[in-house]
Amino acid sequence: MIRNTIIRHYSSITATPVISSTVLLARNPVITRDLPAFEKSYYKYQNELWKRLMWTFPKWFYYRGGTLGDHRFKELNKPPVYNNPTMEFTDGRPEIRQSRDRRFKQELRLPKTYKQAEDGSEIVDEYSSDSLSRKINPNSRVTQADEKNDTTSLERKLSRSLYLVISEDNKTWTFPNFAVSQEHEIPLHKVAEDGIYNLGGQGLNYYNVSSKPCHVISSSDNNEFFIKSQIVSGQFKPASSTVKFMWLAKEELPKYLNNDYYNEIQHLLNDI
Repeated sequence: MIRNTIIRHYSSITATPVISSTVLLARNPVITRDLPAFEKSYYKYQNELWKRLMWTFPKWFYYRGGTLGDHRFKELNKPPVYNNPTMEFTDGRPEIRQSRDRRFKQELRLPKTYKQAEDGSEIVDEYSSDSLSRKINPNSRVTQADEKNDTTSLERKLSRSLYLVISEDNKTWTFPNFAVSQEHEIPLHKVAEDGIYNLGGQGLNYYNVSSKPCHVISSSDNNEFFIKSQIVSGQFKPASSTVKFMWLAKEELPKYLNNDYYNEIQHLLNDI
């Protein structure tokens, strides 16, 4: 009788669920987001409307009268036709205000401080790349990593948020996940921090957005807590050659993550 009671007692004991900490390590956008076609058209319209309605360009503020810059400005920008009261104009009389015909938007040509060819390109032979008189050209929004589709580079998709995913068998991809030791009481965010450094090296500089988890997935055998983190500088370099990694945008993650798993955590990811 006692033996049966003991058997029934131990058969009711269930295994303790494993607690793990998952890191959503993100690289924030580096440049402004890409505008949709509708927004581009809208801003272009607003810009042209502003040019049409704007007051005259304050030449006196940028080019003092009698200076060489003022002389060059006058050479590039011819004054409008004078509103002669004794003449008739087929397109309507000019509305002259401060040497500008207010019927049209003001088109300006500014003196260049650098050499320029007839086709508009810069003549680089005249000035070195570190000269203050060189033409300022913005860098391309498309990097070499984008052209090569290098998913391991942080230089890709500069206008989007990228998330770190890893794989140890090159088949199953997940966010970095680290089990919490049952013997030592270590906070979840500390487990995530130590896990990332052990996995990707000490050259990675990042921080946790909060010490509190932002989400949890509970099951009978596992409680997975999610910690949001952001990379500041450095590179993720796996300590083991068996660990593969990628930096992916939100729309690229469903190609590699489990479908149910992604649907559970997609609201935690940035759309930009």
